[in-house]
Amino acid sequence: MAVKKDKFIAIGTYLMATLKPNDPEIAPNGILPAESGLPALAWFDKQMGQFTNPDLAVAMPLPCILMEYLPFTWVTVGKNQQRGNGNIRFYIYYENYADAYTGSVNQELALNFFEYTEYVNMALQGFSLEHMTALQRVADNEDSAEDMIITSQVDYGTILTDMSTEEARKFVMVNPDVVVTKVDQTTRPARLPFRDGFTINT
Repeated sequence: MAVKKDKFIAIGTYLMATLKPNDPEIAPNGILPAESGLPALAWFDKQMGQFTNPDLAVAMPLPCILMEYLPFTWVTVGKNQQRGNGNIRFYIYYENYADAYTGSVNQELALNFFEYTEYVNMALQGFSLEHMTALQRVADNEDSAEDMIITSQVDYGTILTDMSTEEARKFVMVNPDVVVTKVDQTTRPARLPFRDGFTINT
């Protein structure tokens, strides 16, 4: 499987199982405190401009996270393996209809997206997979659009190892058929008297 495809699937599965209110019976791996009121992650997808062109995209429940691979720099190591150093960007979309200004009666509710983004970071910071080093947060950003969907961006640095071009994968192991034939005599002159033996033909 392609290394980026493999990591995308694994990260999405992990976040969908982790960003849930903790419940021993329903979500034992959930890291959101049940008393916080923070909603479970409802959607994980590839970033393809869904919020830039919503009329062309499927309707997505919120909160949701879209993932994007930023440019990676690749070097060849070992027997034609490759290692890529780069960042993965996560877009966090959080719905909000409350007022964040100082003195607002629902300011706490309006600023919950900060809490949610922090829990996303708790899930991702240090997370690793086979052939992917631990994610390390390197940058974050948020939008200033005047709408009811708050968008936060968080970038994580990592190193991917691509084994698909490794030289060993191009070799075909041969298992030859061995034929053993018993012989009673030979036409080759021998220095010592010949005794019954075997020849091996492949």
